[in-house]
Amino acid sequence: MTLEQWAAVGVVSGSILSALTLAVAVSRPLRRLARQNEEFRQDWYGVPARPGREAVPGVPERLRRIEVELHPDGRGTLRDAVNDAERRLKGVESRLDEHLGGRRGRPAGG
Repeated sequence: MTLEQWAAVGVVSGSILSALTLAVAVSRPLRRLARQNEEFRQDWYGVPARPGREAVPGVPERLRRIEVELHPDGRGTLRDAVNDAERRLKGVESRLDEHLGGRRGRPAGG
């Protein structure tokens, strides 16, 4: 082989090696980005049930469930429980006020 042919082989080999190095260097961040994207998509859209694993609902479904719980509907939602607790607390407060109001003016221990 002539010197020009060896030079051409060197240039081609160097170009191929540079391209491979660049591909490896670029592929790592791209794989990480793809993995993060897949994790986000699974969180957002949910994961269907698989053998040995329950389904995981996505963000929109979880938000719908929360919204349903925040509106009273008489079917035992969280909002119904809070409203009931507030109603009971007001009743206890009014009875306590009546009880304490009836004892005002009396000496202690009497």
